[in-house]
Amino acid sequence: MFCAQCGKQVPDGAKFCPGCGANVQGDAAAAKKPKSGAGLKLAVAGLIVVAAAAGGYVMLAPPPIEKAPAIAPKPEAAAPEQKAPETAAEKPPEPPPPPVAEPQPPAKDPADVAAAHKALDQRIAEEEAAAKQATGKK
Repeated sequence: MFCAQCGKQVPDGAKFCPGCGANVQGDAAAAKKPKSGAGLKLAVAGLIVVAAAAGGYVMLAPPPIEKAPAIAPKPEAAAPEQKAPETAAEKPPEPPPPPVAEPQPPAKDPADVAAAHKALDQRIAEEEAAAKQATGKK
């Protein structure tokens, strides 16, 4: 019989190799046992489960939240340059907005309703005429 570790000849009945000290009887017993693929099958099944779990996590995980970059003040914004005042020829002044009328309670008398309609129609006509005059239409 020969040692499985170092390859030296071992006397029959010896428990250990005289050259390297390896257990010779344990190797012979292990060599005689037929190997089954159960361990390999278990390892492959475990890898498949881990791969499926990782794939599921990747597909179902929420997307990462991106942090907005910090806004640093621009040097121009820190000290604004003084602009020359605009002349009246460059830009005409805008007219002030018309005053907002306060809401009135509804009129109950038909004569009051008719008077309110007439006043509203007159105001609309005045505003339309002013708009036409401003745009140059006649």
